[in-house]
Amino acid sequence: MKRNTGCGCGKGHAHGKCPDMPACDTAKSHAHFCEAGTVLNPGEVEETIILGDVPVQVLTESDICLPTFATDVKEIRKNIHLTQCRAMPAAPSPTDPVGFTTNVKLFVEGYIHKNIQFVEDCEGYVKDYMVNVPFKCYTRVTGLAPIPIPAFSSKNATNNEIREIGKDGMAANRCAFGSNTFEFLNEPIKCKLLSWDLTEGNFLGNFDNWGRFDKVTEKDDINLVLRLTQKQLVDVPPTMI
Repeated sequence: MKRNTGCGCGKGHAHGKCPDMPACDTAKSHAHFCEAGTVLNPGEVEETIILGDVPVQVLTESDICLPTFATDVKEIRKNIHLTQCRAMPAAPSPTDPVGFTTNVKLFVEGYIHKNIQFVEDCEGYVKDYMVNVPFKCYTRVTGLAPIPIPAFSSKNATNNEIREIGKDGMAANRCAFGSNTFEFLNEPIKCKLLSWDLTEGNFLGNFDNWGRFDKVTEKDDINLVLRLTQKQLVDVPPTMI
């Protein structure tokens, strides 16, 4: 069976989540105190909002080489697996509420897992050959439920640096400095595959002297339905007396 032996950035240990930043050392700190400020968003509810169910069409073409020559393809079983579905808020439309957008840029990647069953001659056993057909697409989606425009962060100390003047009044004091950095943590937009539909065309090629083939060119029309969701603050209506 043929295998993908290409090199790349996947040689390390594959993790399903982003690991914590490694700590080279731990500094010695002193006693601290904290003080609570004015409470924000009292009485509101944090709920998962369905931004929309998005139909996405992907067209892909692949050349599949069978491990041996075949006389006929009996059946091709198929499953679709997504390896990436990422939505990033895009610029708002003129009619969107202030501070919100109804548009995203959608990045989708995955593969079609195909189990090809074929025969090599007029009689004999049916053989199986499994292969993954990758696909990807990037598109803009409009008309979603309002999405808060992400707040930006500043983690580079040189952007908001605080400097003191030196004792001679001629330059900055290189031994005393500070900065202002900040992060706003935005809720991610999550994606879920609800359904898929696949229409394919198969075209045989690379025939030998006995009319057998070992190449199948497939043209796939993939139609996905993706649900985009996000956690948002929802106002609780006043209780009716």
